[in-house]
Amino acid sequence: MNLLSVNRIVAALVFIPVLLTNIYATDVYIRLTAHGQRINIGLANLPKEIQTVVRQDLLFTRYFNIIPSEMPFSGKKEELVEWQKQNADVLLTASLNITGSNGELSAKMYDVNTGKIIFNKSFTDRENDWRKLAHELSDEIVLRFTGENGIAHTKIVFANDGTGNKEVYTVDYDGYNLKRITDDKSINLFPKFSPDGKQIIFTTYKYGNPDLYIMNPDGRKKKSLSTYQGLNTPANWSPNGKEIVLTLSKGSLPDIYRLNLEGEIIKRVTFGKCINTSPNFSPNEREIIFVSNRSGSPQLHVSDINGTNVRRIATEGYSDSPDWSPRGDKIVFSMRIPGRDEFDIFIYDITAGKYYPLTHSSGSNENPCFSPDGRFIVFSSTRNKRRELFMMFVDGTGQRRVCDIKGNSFMPHWSN
Repeated sequence: MNLLSVNRIVAALVFIPVLLTNIYATDVYIRLTAHGQRINIGLANLPKEIQTVVRQDLLFTRYFNIIPSEMPFSGKKEELVEWQKQNADVLLTASLNITGSNGELSAKMYDVNTGKIIFNKSFTDRENDWRKLAHELSDEIVLRFTGENGIAHTKIVFANDGTGNKEVYTVDYDGYNLKRITDDKSINLFPKFSPDGKQIIFTTYKYGNPDLYIMNPDGRKKKSLSTYQGLNTPANWSPNGKEIVLTLSKGSLPDIYRLNLEGEIIKRVTFGKCINTSPNFSPNEREIIFVSNRSGSPQLHVSDINGTNVRRIATEGYSDSPDWSPRGDKIVFSMRIPGRDEFDIFIYDITAGKYYPLTHSSGSNENPCFSPDGRFIVFSSTRNKRRELFMMFVDGTGQRRVCDIKGNSFMPHWSN
């Protein structure tokens, strides 16, 4: 089965919300979204700090509206009538209990029209991280209503030169909990979370050569993975986390290889007198997209996982850093079109066989990466005269800065 047919199937399947553990909540979602509506959520009795985070998380998803009301709720049916008058579809209540270093967030959600409890669940954390608990509650709501995992718990790993060197950092998807996880006083580039979020690969020049290393998300337990002379970069994980695809030059022209997690070469993917780089697996692990100048200028190409059946995705400019949507239906990439000095973000619709811009005339926009649900894109942009992290919806709307970070930030990658 070829690229288009496989991904048409994937694209169709991911839009079917199925949640066996709570068909009722999914029915509410289907009923409302079938008419183009978002779900109106009322928030009652939530601790202020929890309410702030949950509100931001849910609005970010574009699935929900938040009803601006301060009405309390004690469980009486007549109180639900008042929430009905505010056009609320569902009502969320929650309480936070902290004992020592342990935190517990207990939440209930009601159908305002019927009074039925949609869910009643507690979330616990041993480090008393109330933001984490709030994010888990937000993701639970998304899962209950759409059948898809939420992204409020996710993080972004990236490189930043604020220390005078290029180090690796992580930050929550909403711009909080910024952490520097390397202190190599060198050049560290292209960090990527593993699919399970338990490891990060990155390229470092610490020992003079661009070597591929692997470490824990807190920066501990670093070890070398690929140290061939020449390029060992950029690298990407396979969706199952068992392989890595990267560019190796080994004293010659750069080509693409597949490695196992011991750094052993499984397969050489590309051959020829050209430069092949920026490889990335398809979600079904049957294909690899990469950049090659075999046609004269850097262009996007797709091959089977073993390097056969190579075909070009025709673009009009210098194309770079492609990322395949987890949904399988789109590819996002950066491109510098003729006559411009800066890059913009474009998206290629596999089913339609067309691409279109997501950014325009807003500095140089590069290194795009999909969120794990395929609905958002993080990228770097120089629109504010330095390189910063930005996010946008998959159609290019809602572009906003992730957070204010000293120095230049680039090469972001979104965790699952």
